[in-house]
Amino acid sequence: MMLIRTFAICFAVMLSGSLGAAQTTLSAQARLDPYKSSIQDSLFGNTTVFLSLSQGVPFRIYTLDTPMRLVLEFSVLDFAELDTVNINDSKRITTLHAATLTNGWSQMVLNLAEPMAVDNVGMRVDDTSLAAELSVVLRTVSPDQFSASVGRPQDDMLQTLPSAGQSLTPADGDNRFVIVLDPGHGGIDPGAQEGEIKEADLMLSLARRLRDLLRRADLEDVFMTRDDDIFVPLEQRISIAHSVQADVFISLHADKVTEGIAQGATVYTLDKMASDEASAKLAERHDRAEIITGIDLSGADDEVAGVLLDLARQDTQPRSELLADALVASLSDLGVVETRPHRRANFSVLKAADIPSVLIEAGFMSSKQDLKNLSSPDWQSDFAKAVVEGILQWYIEDQKRAKLRRQ
Repeated sequence: MMLIRTFAICFAVMLSGSLGAAQTTLSAQARLDPYKSSIQDSLFGNTTVFLSLSQGVPFRIYTLDTPMRLVLEFSVLDFAELDTVNINDSKRITTLHAATLTNGWSQMVLNLAEPMAVDNVGMRVDDTSLAAELSVVLRTVSPDQFSASVGRPQDDMLQTLPSAGQSLTPADGDNRFVIVLDPGHGGIDPGAQEGEIKEADLMLSLARRLRDLLRRADLEDVFMTRDDDIFVPLEQRISIAHSVQADVFISLHADKVTEGIAQGATVYTLDKMASDEASAKLAERHDRAEIITGIDLSGADDEVAGVLLDLARQDTQPRSELLADALVASLSDLGVVETRPHRRANFSVLKAADIPSVLIEAGFMSSKQDLKNLSSPDWQSDFAKAVVEGILQWYIEDQKRAKLRRQ
């Protein structure tokens, strides 16, 4: 286990051996075993939350105020049997409830009778059965200390980004579908250019049209990684998606080829081989806090980071593929797709392990017809409508699949 401050939200998984040979036995969704779980007060003024899980999963912990409560979120955990037994024997925890969120995470909320903070937390995963034990120790703190620590996990890097008039805080309490649009390039990086026309400008215009259409649908919260001609590093684009707890990340680009002829839109997902390589490279990074939402792996070894990444991708990669297929189908109806419209590549912005992500190449600026289309407001509007239709069709089907996964 590792000591943490509540606002730091640090996590580590303790493995007692290699999991490489056992990874194929992981099920699609972890389950809580309430008969082996408990919430108890100790004689030393602490309260321990002990949860028995069928397998290790990514998780995050934070506290909120009015009312005071501790929130545990998992990607993803089945609480179906929690109603069969009361696991709470603590006088400091008044009530608890659990639910599955629309963003693919599961949430357990513990209402606190007094101000408390997370003193230490750890997860142990059995190297044979892959069953996991999560232990969270809470300690009593002053009201001022509690108030200073409350809040959902935030990424400090976002504080350096221009807000461009938009809020980077998702709607609270209604569990709305959150989409992040990523207009490629910007600022000192204009992207592809054809004469005076810059890819960065075209994609910003297209992203704004797409954002406005999505907001009119009144089903989603939509955020943009940039809403101006500014430079945003690739990793900060993913950080923005994490900060607003995005359900979907869509990056917009316009390609250009110097040899041969290419025309039409293409939708990219992360290549499977590239995904494995991405896991290895990300696991070697010193700062691992951005790999999976809310999880700081800076104290974990490479094997642990790789396991958590693989767990997250077991769910998100197939969903990304289906999102790409839905977008291709919708764009095909518009008649604007390339001959091989669904492709796979090792794009950095597709490497968020926990967020279904696609990159749309709206066309080729080296094609006169595509360039004419990309520069046309009417064409951009039609293209945006097709993308919205694809997203919403995928979302409807994804919710149906989510219900089946929970069963």
